[in-house]
Amino acid sequence: MARSVSAEKQREYDQLKRFFVHWETHLTPHRVLGLEHPHNPINVLAAYERQLGVSRVLPGLKQAVNDILEDFEDFSPQEIAAADASLARAGAPTMSQLWQGRSRHYKAILRRGRLRNDTEYYLASSIVCDTASQVPPDELDLLDRMVANYALQRT
Repeated sequence: MARSVSAEKQREYDQLKRFFVHWETHLTPHRVLGLEHPHNPINVLAAYERQLGVSRVLPGLKQAVNDILEDFEDFSPQEIAAADASLARAGAPTMSQLWQGRSRHYKAILRRGRLRNDTEYYLASSIVCDTASQVPPDELDLLDRMVANYALQRT
């Protein structure tokens, strides 16, 4: 049964969904399935939303958006500007805005010194695994320990 969700979480979900849907319908270079296909990511999201509700789907949507951001960290400034303009016209958060929020989230994780949930785990893991990362070695060591500790707690 779907649980109720706070107004703040609903706003966050709506914004991330707007980004995700616009990305999948207008910007993705990797569309494999047609928009009408039941396994298209938009249709899968809609099915989970109906079955589980926003509160249970939000963490997965955050991870999907983070995956999109990870895949396109190497966009040229022109590509980012074009994607941002398209997203802004659609009323969705831009890639730049989401990257900025991700950076704040990353800094909060470092200050706290531990991971609280799977979304933070995947964010930290992606940074640790990024061989082209410009993250200082001491931060990478800290993140690596946090990832290992969180993984142990989950098992």
